[in-house]
Amino acid sequence: MTATTTKKAISPAKAEKPPAFIFGARPEAVTAVATFVRITGEVHEMVCKFKYRTRREFSALWDEVSDAKIPQVADGEKFSFAGLADRGLEFSVERTLKYLAGWDLDIELDKAALLQLFDEEPNAAAAFWDAYRGAIMEGRVKNS
Repeated sequence: MTATTTKKAISPAKAEKPPAFIFGARPEAVTAVATFVRITGEVHEMVCKFKYRTRREFSALWDEVSDAKIPQVADGEKFSFAGLADRGLEFSVERTLKYLAGWDLDIELDKAALLQLFDEEPNAAAAFWDAYRGAIMEGRVKNS
């Protein structure tokens, strides 16, 4: 005695595909690598978290930091290169704190740490801005 069975092809249920993106779902931060040549000549890569801004918001920040002027010597004050360096470093730190939200160093990100970094590694400030601009304006491939 043979039993006859009928097999039905069962197609897998179509899984709901999540949307590619949702308008208005802003990330708090974006991650990018800031690369700079250290004073020793070695190349250093630092993973950074940057404050997310839309293209318009970023462009407004760019206008703001581009229009900012390094504080000049007050009338009657004697010019010194040390004073100019101090004002330039302070300016760079204040500007960077507007967009840098974190880094992969075992040092807390704060004004004092940035001031020391920019004093000891002059290429770092520009590297942060370049990485931020690239992350916001150009994007990157995930995990790269």
